[in-house]
Amino acid sequence: MASVAPWGYVVGMLALVLGGCTFFGFGREASPGGYTLEVERVLEPPSAQARERVLEVVPFRVTPRYRGRVWVYREADSWYPAEGEQAFLLPPQVLVTEQVSGYLRHSGLFGAVVEGESRLRVTHLLEGAVTALYGDFSDPRAPRAVLEIQFFLIDPRVEPPKTLLQTGFRTEAEISEATPQALVQGWNKGLESILWNFENDLRQLFNNPL
Repeated sequence: MASVAPWGYVVGMLALVLGGCTFFGFGREASPGGYTLEVERVLEPPSAQARERVLEVVPFRVTPRYRGRVWVYREADSWYPAEGEQAFLLPPQVLVTEQVSGYLRHSGLFGAVVEGESRLRVTHLLEGAVTALYGDFSDPRAPRAVLEIQFFLIDPRVEPPKTLLQTGFRTEAEISEATPQALVQGWNKGLESILWNFENDLRQLFNNPL
C-alpha cells in the first residue's frame, strides 16, 4: 500500500496560456452563468480482479464558503463573491461528484462506479470534501485558480467500516488573464491533475494490499 500521510497534499502549478481581455467581475463578454467542470479520461477496461470491485461515490461535501453556485475570489486578505453571471450551472457538490465518478468509471480500477443506492454489492465507498475552490487575484500579475480536495476510501463490508486510504491534493493553476473562461479552464486542469494523482494512489493501494 502506498504510504500516504494524513491530509497530505500535492501542489500542482499549472501554467495556462489563455486568450481574452475581459476582466473577472467586469466583463461584458462573459456568458451569463452556466459554467461547468469537465475532465476527460480515456476509457480503460477493468481487469478480471478490478471487475470484482464496485465503488459507491458519496456526494462530496463542500466547505460552506465555496458551496454556492456563484464563485468566490480573493484579493489581498479579503474575500468577495463574483458577479452574478460568473457562476456554475449546478452547485459545486454536484459538479465535482459527477466528474470524480466519471473519471474513476473510465479508470479501469472498478467493475462499476455508482452514485446513490444500488442493487450491486458495494465493495468500496468514496467520500470526499472540497476544501478550496476560488480565484486567487491577490497578485494581479499572477492570478490563480485554486482547488483542493480530500479523499477517503472506505471498506463498508466490515464493522466498523475501515478507512483504506485518506489523502488530499491542492492545485494552484496559473492563468494568464483574470477572466471567467480562464478561471474555469484552470479549475478543470487542476481537477484533472488531482484525479490523476488520486488514481495513482488507488493503483498503488490495489497493487499492494495489506
